[in-house]
Amino acid sequence: MHLPLSSSLIFTCLLLSSSAAPWSGREPSEKAYSKINRHRIASSPRNGLAALNKAYEKFGLQKPDGLPAAVVSAQSVSSSGEPKEKVASGSASGEVSATGVMNNIEYICPVTIGTPGQVLNLNFDTGSTDLWVFNTAMPAEDKQADRTIFNPYASRSYENVTGYTYYTSYGDLSESYGFVGVDTVKVGGLTVFNQAVGLATAVSDDFQSDTYADGILGLGFVFNSKILPVKQHSFFENIKGKLLAHVFTANLKKGSLGNYQFGFIDNTAYRGNEIHYTPVNEVNGTWAFSTSAGHSPAIADTGSSLLVLDEDLVKAYYQKVPKHVTDQQGYTFPCDTKLPDLEIQLGSYTATIAGSLLNYAPTTDANHYCYGGIQSNNNQGINIFGDIMFESQFVVFDYDNTRIGFAPHA
Repeated sequence: MHLPLSSSLIFTCLLLSSSAAPWSGREPSEKAYSKINRHRIASSPRNGLAALNKAYEKFGLQKPDGLPAAVVSAQSVSSSGEPKEKVASGSASGEVSATGVMNNIEYICPVTIGTPGQVLNLNFDTGSTDLWVFNTAMPAEDKQADRTIFNPYASRSYENVTGYTYYTSYGDLSESYGFVGVDTVKVGGLTVFNQAVGLATAVSDDFQSDTYADGILGLGFVFNSKILPVKQHSFFENIKGKLLAHVFTANLKKGSLGNYQFGFIDNTAYRGNEIHYTPVNEVNGTWAFSTSAGHSPAIADTGSSLLVLDEDLVKAYYQKVPKHVTDQQGYTFPCDTKLPDLEIQLGSYTATIAGSLLNYAPTTDANHYCYGGIQSNNNQGINIFGDIMFESQFVVFDYDNTRIGFAPHA
C-alpha cells in the first residue's frame, strides 16, 4: 500500500506492508520543492578501467577477460588524490552542496539522518532504490577514519525494524548488506520521517575503497528495492506526493555549478523550446528507456561514469577516431586526438554529446594514450548512460507519467 506523507518540507513515510505498521507520521499540509547544488573539489585522477569495471559489476554484466587484473594494476600505479574534504551541511533555504569527486566519477551530497542530525555524504544513484549507510554496527576494519559513520543509537528518532534486512548486489564483487531501521532523513529542505535506512554490516572492497561516499541514496523505483521481506520506496517516492510536481531533475553540466531539483523543472536550465520525453519501463525498478531500433534498452544512471553501449555503436564511433586501439580492456586513443561529437538516439530524440566530453582519462601507460568515455557492453543487452550523458544533457525524471526527458544544457 502507499502510505501518507507529511507537511511542507517535512514528509513522512512508513515501511510498506500488507498489514498496519507499528509507527505513523504527520498529515500533509502544503506542497514543496527543493534544489540541491553541487560543486567541485580537487580529487584523485580518473581511472577509466575502474569506471568500466564498476559499470559492469553494478549491472551484473560479464566482464572481459583481463579487465579485473588491469584495474588492480592501474590502481596500484595511480597517483593518490587530495585529502578528503567534508561537504558543508545544507542551508536554511533548502539548498545543499553536492560534490564531484575523483574527477566526477560520482557525485555526492550531504544528507542529514537522525535526531540530532548526523551529516553523511551520499551518492545519489538513479540506478538503485534503497538508502544505506556505513554505520557503527560494522566491523572495526570497515570503519575508516576518513569516513563519516552513522551511529543509529545516538539518534532519538531511530527505530530498528525487526526481521527486515537488505542485500544490494551490483555484480560479482560489488555488494552491501545488513539490517534495516527507520529514521528521519533530510535532503536540503525536504525531510522524511521514518525513511527506511539500510545499516550495512558488510560491504565489498569497491565500496570500502570509495572513502568519499558514506553510503548510497537510491532514486529508482520500489520494484528495485532490495529490502526484505517487503520492498521499500525510495526517498523520492516517499516525498513526491508533497512536491509541486512529481518530478526531479539532474542538471549536471560539465564545468559549471550543477544541481538536483525536486518538485519543479527549471526552464532556464536547458536550450530550446521543449524537453524531449520518452517512455520509461520501470518494471525492473530503474529509469530504463528505449534507444534506436535494433539496439538494447538503456538506463539513465547517475551512479555510473561512462557511456557503455552496444558494440556496433561503439565501433561506428571509433572508426572516426584515428589511431584508436581496442583490446579486452577497452578503447583508447592518443590523448591529443580531437574527438568527434557523438550523436545518439534517446527514444525519438537525437542527442549530441560533445567530443570534448568523451576523452575520459589518461591511461597509466607511458604512451600518452587516453581512455574513451564510450566503451562496449560486449552486446550484453543493456546500454548504460552514465555521468558523461548527464554532463551533456539536462534530464527530467517524471514519475507520474513514467517517462524521462532530455534537452541540451543551457
